[in-house]
Amino acid sequence: MIKQVLVVGGAGYIGGAVTDALAAKGIPFTVYDNLTFENHYLKPVDFIYGDIRDRVRLGSLLERYSHIIWLAALVGDGACAVKPELTYEINESALAWLAGCFSGRILFTSTCSVYGASPAPVTETSPLNPLSVYAHTKREAEKHLIACNACIVRLGTAFGIPDHFSRIRMDLAINYMTMHAAVKGKLTILGGSQWRPFIHVKDIASALAALLSRDDRGVFNLATENTTIDKVGALIQEETGCVIEVKSGEFQDARNYHADTAKARTAHLLSETTSFDIRYGIREIKDLVLSRRVRDFGHELYSNERYLTQTISQYERGFPMISV
Repeated sequence: MIKQVLVVGGAGYIGGAVTDALAAKGIPFTVYDNLTFENHYLKPVDFIYGDIRDRVRLGSLLERYSHIIWLAALVGDGACAVKPELTYEINESALAWLAGCFSGRILFTSTCSVYGASPAPVTETSPLNPLSVYAHTKREAEKHLIACNACIVRLGTAFGIPDHFSRIRMDLAINYMTMHAAVKGKLTILGGSQWRPFIHVKDIASALAALLSRDDRGVFNLATENTTIDKVGALIQEETGCVIEVKSGEFQDARNYHADTAKARTAHLLSETTSFDIRYGIREIKDLVLSRRVRDFGHELYSNERYLTQTISQYERGFPMISV
């Protein structure tokens, strides 16, 4: 039975959609976050300001909750490379601690990046080959949770707008590409043949909300569409009328994989179709650009890597909690 849910990192990008999904289902929850990327959090939900590294504070709260949705992490290859030792502290050590002190239900967001590069579709039992600090720490965190009452979801690349309160991430492939196409009228694609699994942030939230009332354990791949970057570019061109320039040569990001989501679909965590497909996400970002409601899309606030590069020292001094 769901007594109360603690959404750790719930003020972040994915948290915006997750808290909406929980509220829509009438599930009681509290957000625990330190507003890494925010100066305020005005969403009308129960909120506790705190840090995942403050084990005394967080540990004193755990007995109040029957379920934890753990979203807190340093996210993205570039952001995690800024300070690898901090990445391990946030992404792995915190989960090792949680596994040892919380006996309730844990839902954990991992990443399909743990697969690295694979010529064949990857299932939940495929070999893991993390190619970055980010992917490596997520793989290690999974190991700590596998013996717990936990369900791990390996996410494809998220996109879209989560809610009306949370920071929009513009360092995610579809969001970034669409924003540049809409702002500049031109889109440069490096390579383009690399495969990625994608999922709208609201579909992530729906799956997590559904898992709260179930006892599934183990790992699920979560993605709604697998496609190549050049095909995403073609959709963006159709929606924005932008000019596309393709640059050949070796692309720095070596990830290339197609996520098999049959397990999640069989378990009804994902539908065969979604209202929040890639074209929907492109239109969301295009409409946001055209509305002129964001003054500067180039601001470092919208990029995990750039923002953390500017502010990393303050995180090391205190008890920040990095939100997804």
